[in-house]
Amino acid sequence: MSDTKKRFISFLRFTERYTKTDMVYLATSGFWVNVSSITITLFSLALYIVFARFLPKEVYGTYQYLLSLSAIIGTFTLSGMNTAVARAVARGHEGTYRASIAMQLKWALIPCIGALIGALYYAIQGNMLLAIGLFLIGVATPFVTAFNTYGAFLTGKKDFRRLFLYNFSLNVPYYGGLILAAFYFKSALVLLAVNLAVNAIVLALLYRQTLRTFKPNDEVDAETFSYGKHLSAMGIFSALIGQIDNVLVFHYLGAVDLAIYSLATAIPDRIAGFSRFFSLTSAPKFANKSEEEIRSSIGPKLLKLTFVALIGAFLYMFVAPFLFTFFFPQYVTSIPFSMLYAFGMVGTAGGVALSALSSQQRTKDLYVFNIVTPIIQLSLQLGGVLLYGLWGLVFGKTLSTLLTSLFSVFLLLRNRTSSSV
Repeated sequence: MSDTKKRFISFLRFTERYTKTDMVYLATSGFWVNVSSITITLFSLALYIVFARFLPKEVYGTYQYLLSLSAIIGTFTLSGMNTAVARAVARGHEGTYRASIAMQLKWALIPCIGALIGALYYAIQGNMLLAIGLFLIGVATPFVTAFNTYGAFLTGKKDFRRLFLYNFSLNVPYYGGLILAAFYFKSALVLLAVNLAVNAIVLALLYRQTLRTFKPNDEVDAETFSYGKHLSAMGIFSALIGQIDNVLVFHYLGAVDLAIYSLATAIPDRIAGFSRFFSLTSAPKFANKSEEEIRSSIGPKLLKLTFVALIGAFLYMFVAPFLFTFFFPQYVTSIPFSMLYAFGMVGTAGGVALSALSSQQRTKDLYVFNIVTPIIQLSLQLGGVLLYGLWGLVFGKTLSTLLTSLFSVFLLLRNRTSSSV
């Protein structure tokens, strides 16, 4: 080990007395997660520029609506299994990874059939755009929602470097394909087809590569499947509400306003993604700690994270007008909406709190969270769009993001007798 590296590690250990965090682990794991976030942000920026310059707003808005339909169909799969698998792998039960894929593929046949029935209905009604879109979504859903579990396996193994490399090998053809499709075809259906096809094929290849590289042991934690089903069930309502904003805008305001709204929220969401490494890298740590240990140390960390997020929100509000004017001149109307929406980044701490709740299998608290918060989100967003249009929706979603973050922290820190089953 070089002297420079030793001094850097010594410095990180010194800072731990103030941060109360394993800074060496955070620096090594967080580095790769942040590199991944930076890479995705750059890819996304290039994609947004192409969409803004080459796609008519109506096509972009329609594509976003089709993506929301895909996400809605995906909520009825075992979407919570990834969190459960990551926890099982972190505890040494690597065989759970392979076993979970078979279960997820079987379970995904249900929403797949539902999507195909919806496609048939819209075909009979003469709406071929939605009919073909739902058909493509139905065919791709089992593969897209099951094989992405390689990320959960690598997270459980704390191999964030390999996770970055695998994700990069997915993002190159994904973003490259979408950029070419937007440039040459300018069709929402073609964009959707490229999106689903690249994801399905590359994710399946990455799943097989993970098996070849790690050769997981045969230890299967049966409790993981029950927990994964719990997480999936409790997340359905919340995931549906997570897509309600796009559905509301498309149906009440139209595809053009959805394009304006999508670009206004896209950049803040990508920036907020940098904070994802806190919840991602902390999950394996939380899985091997007691509730008392977590509750006694996490409060100050959440406050510091919130303060950093607040600074980030104000910085974005300052640069947003220049960013849109330079990169997205066709969408300058999105600027004020994007500046308001940026306040939602302050709710970053909520992701870490949820990660702790999931890692500790606090199922009752998670059910409460996934029942109460969607009601808050639906009420604020529906009321906002009906009363004040796009302004009302953006304000409602921003406020609901902050309230749900506070609620997750409250559930984590509150005194309780028993919150798990």
